Amino acid sequence: MEITNSKVKELSKNKTKEKAVEWIKGNFVIIAFICLFVYASFASPAFLTVNNIKTVLLQNSIYAICAIGMLFIVITGGIDLSVGSYICVCVCFTAGFIQDGKGIWAIVFVAILSILFGTISGVLVAYAKVAPFIATLAMTTILKGVAYMYQVGQNRRIDGTFWPIFIQGNVLGIPTPVFILIVVSAIAIFILKKTKYGRGIYAIGGNAETARLAGINVKVYLVCTYALGGFLFGLAGMILAGRLSMGTATVGEGYELDAIASVVVGGATLAGGVGSIPKTIIGAFLMGILMNIMNLMGIASYPQMILKGVIIVIAVLANRES
Repeated sequence: MEITNSKVKELSKNKTKEKAVEWIKGNFVIIAFICLFVYASFASPAFLTVNNIKTVLLQNSIYAICAIGMLFIVITGGIDLSVGSYICVCVCFTAGFIQDGKGIWAIVFVAILSILFGTISGVLVAYAKVAPFIATLAMTTILKGVAYMYQVGQNRRIDGTFWPIFIQGNVLGIPTPVFILIVVSAIAIFILKKTKYGRGIYAIGGNAETARLAGINVKVYLVCTYALGGFLFGLAGMILAGRLSMGTATVGEGYELDAIASVVVGGATLAGGVGSIPKTIIGAFLMGILMNIMNLMGIASYPQMILKGVIIVIAVLANRES
């Protein structure tokens, strides 16, 4: 009886340990975010100032919107390397159309164009069977070329027009980019949790063939997902154009890596079928706070790049199935 009781106790301890490990793995990004925030608060007296917190929110709201778009694609088992080029071309188009007097229609046109670009990527992946890596890599160079051709070597300034005034202002007392992020996040959570489409893309990421046999139109879902990603990347570009008050083809570099990093740190796997909007947003702000505190501490950009890479590796290991 004593042996039996000791075995039961040992099994109970092992189960408790396993549950603790699983809980830590499942909430890795939240734990890391809290630890980093506490450390940053003590590491620099400038971190918790109102101006710095506002800067962090404004800068990383754009990255978070890109990360949400990337998450939808990653859930299906895909990836999009053209995020930075979306940012670049949509910044240029937004400023150019506004400068040409299109008014609010400028935003509508850019949104349609970004959806169109995403649809093209989706068609290449779903119907032409081109690997997402290759299809979006090709789209990267295409969009970058379009941006430079449209800009024709000149930055397009839109100071004092309706869009910079709106983006640099507030909505209900909340800075406009942050307000847009909140709205986008709420809609994205609803789509993933409450709609047939949301459940469908999780199923596709888990096993595309099983999803097809279950009656899901995999090809259409994939096209819609890349189109949705394109829209969100384009939205981020439009917000950036408003913040810059100009259009230039020199922006957007590295946005795809930050989006992928946010998704991975947020617990999603590049194999597909897993991902959470709240954790992805926390992942985006975790990376943003990390860069912010290193800037405040005077750490050069190259060590920042190394540390960012290390964090991505740690996140991948933490999310890996044992």
